[in-house]
Amino acid sequence: MRRMFFLFPLAIVAAASLQWFAASVDAHHSEAPFYDSDKTVNIRGVVKSWVFRNPHPFLYVEVADDKGVKNDWVLEFVGPVRLIKQGWSAKTFTPGEIVSATGHPSRQPGTFGLSPLSVSRADGSVIPGSGRSGGLTPENSGGRGPGGGPGGGRGENN
Repeated sequence: MRRMFFLFPLAIVAAASLQWFAASVDAHHSEAPFYDSDKTVNIRGVVKSWVFRNPHPFLYVEVADDKGVKNDWVLEFVGPVRLIKQGWSAKTFTPGEIVSATGHPSRQPGTFGLSPLSVSRADGSVIPGSGRSGGLTPENSGGRGPGGGPGGGRGENN
């Protein structure tokens, strides 16, 4: 009976520890199943919306293809904590501004997802920390912060 009193709390602690470990492992994942790192695409379009939240911020961009057909691309960024350290916020992008992006496309056929390697404004200035590595800084991107600089011409979509 004494053994039961000792083993029961130990079992509870062990189960809680395993649950905690499982939750933390699930929270971090590779982009490899979702994006094709063997391919790189370039897009240019109009920002439709910017969703700055956990676990990943998303930028929705309307892009016209060579035939003028418009597709809504979704750019998935690293977690907001890393982006905040680079100076990003809910105001980094505004609807209507023109952006260009280079990155790895979605593996799912018929979808328009992008894991960005870099994102730049209409004037060509690269937004610091815009790549999945988050490695760009204001010092090596011309000194412009992610919220700085002009939004570019409105209404362009190619």
